[in-house]
Amino acid sequence: MHVFRKLGLTLLAAGVAVPAAAQQKVALGKPTAETAESFTRIFAVRELPSGKVILVDPQDKVVQLVDLAAGTVTKIGREGNGPGEYSTPMGLVGLPDGTTLVHDIANRRFLKIGLDGKPGEFISMPRPSGGAEGGGPQVVLGGITQVRGYDARGRMYFQGSPFSASGGTADSIAILRWDIRETGFDTVGFFKPPANSASRTQSGGAVTVRIGTSVQFTPSETWAVADDGSIARVFPNPYRVAWLNGRGPAAMGPVVPYTPMKVTEADKKQVIDGQSRTRPTLVSIGGGGGGGGGGARSPQLQIPTPEFAETKPPFVATGFGATNSVMGTPDGEIWVLRTRPAGDKIPSYDVFDGTGKLVKQVTLSPNTRIIGFGKGTVYAIRTDEDDLQYLQRYQKP
Repeated sequence: MHVFRKLGLTLLAAGVAVPAAAQQKVALGKPTAETAESFTRIFAVRELPSGKVILVDPQDKVVQLVDLAAGTVTKIGREGNGPGEYSTPMGLVGLPDGTTLVHDIANRRFLKIGLDGKPGEFISMPRPSGGAEGGGPQVVLGGITQVRGYDARGRMYFQGSPFSASGGTADSIAILRWDIRETGFDTVGFFKPPANSASRTQSGGAVTVRIGTSVQFTPSETWAVADDGSIARVFPNPYRVAWLNGRGPAAMGPVVPYTPMKVTEADKKQVIDGQSRTRPTLVSIGGGGGGGGGGARSPQLQIPTPEFAETKPPFVATGFGATNSVMGTPDGEIWVLRTRPAGDKIPSYDVFDGTGKLVKQVTLSPNTRIIGFGKGTVYAIRTDEDDLQYLQRYQKP
C-alpha cells in the first residue's frame, strides 16, 4: 500500500472549525477494472510502475501479480521457508527503484519482488535492542509485527510497544522507523493510546497479552506516514489532523465539527455478528519449561461479550492493511473512513490535504472499502454476499 507525499505545513489556530460549505462531496464513480477472480482476504496492494498490481492474501497465504488490463492473475512464489517462499505474507513495501518487499511476518523478514514480478533475495528485520529508544522484547511483542507505512526512500514505520514498565497501557506509544541499510530503529514521534487499551500478565512461563480496547467505539488516535517521512496524526476528539515533521511542534489542522452518533442495538448486533465471522489469531508465547514449549497445552480461545461506548467517534481507528481506516495518497491527501449507522452499506471518506484541512468527502459504492492508491488511481475491495472479495480500480476523483 503506497504512502503519500506531504505538502507544505501551516500552523493553524486551535479551535478553528471547517465550514460545511468547504466540503466538496463527490462520488468515486464506477470502477475502470475489476478482477474476475475472487480472493478470500485482500490485505495489501501495491501498484507497480507498469500498472500491474501486487496483491497479498494472508488467509490463503498467497502473493499475486494482478494485470487488470489483461484480466490475468499470476502467483508469485509459494508458501514455505526456502528461496522464493514466504510463510505468512502480510504488508507490502515499495522501494525507490520500483521493486517491492513482501513482509513475511512469521519469519521476520522480507522477500524482494522484482519489477518483472519474480521473487528474489531475502532481507531480514533486525531484532530491537533493549535501549531507551523503545527496544527489547516488549517492542517485538507489542508493536513491531507489521509495517504501518513507508516513505519515498523505502524507510519503514512501525508502532512501538503499548505497554508501560508495569505491564499496563503506556501514556504514549513510539512511532519507529527502520532503514533497511541500517541495523537499528529510530524513534520519530509519539501518539497517545486510549486508556486501558493494553495489558500484559505472566504466570510461570506463559505470557498473556491483550492489545486493543475492550470497549467498542472508543475514540482512538491513529497515524500515517508521508513520503518525506512526516507523520500525520489523526485525532477523534476534537476531530482534526496534525502534521509532525520532527523539526518542531505539530502543525495542527482546523477542527472538523462532528456530532457523536448514538450506538444502537443494531450497531451492537453488527459488531457481535462480525466477531462471530472473523476469529482473531492467538499467539502463545512461552511454554512449560524448555525452549520449545513441548508439552504445553494450547490455550483456549474465548471472546468475551463486547462492551460498547454510548456514542460513535468520527472514525474507528483500526490497525493496518485492509482494516486501516486512515490512508494516504501519492499526491498528499489523507483519506479517513467515517463511521456510519448499522445497515448503511455505502462508505464515505473525509479527504484532508497536506495542511490538515478537510477538502472533500468521497462516497463509494455499496459493500466496498479502499485498500490503496496508485498514480491517479484508487484501489478498492468489493465484497459479495458470499464474503468473497474482488479487487477494483478507479480513477481518483
